[in-house]
Amino acid sequence: MNINTVFLLLLVIAAYLNLYLTFNKKRQKKKTKLPISSQEWREKVEDKNFKSWLSNRERLKDKRKEYIDH
Repeated sequence: MNINTVFLLLLVIAAYLNLYLTFNKKRQKKKTKLPISSQEWREKVEDKNFKSWLSNRERLKDKRKEYIDH
C-alpha cells in the first residue's frame, strides 16, 4: 500500500466524519415545539396562585367571623 493511498483513505474518513458531525449538530439545533408558550404558562400559574390566594382569604375571613361570633 502506497503512502499516498493511506493519506487518501484518512482524508476520506475525516471528510465523512466531518459530514456526520455537522449533520448531527444541525439536527440537535432544531427547536422542539412546546405545547404551551412560556407566557401562557406564566399566566396559568399566576391565575392558579391568585385563585388559591382568594380561597385562603375567604377561609380566613370565615374563621375570623367564627372567632368573633363566639
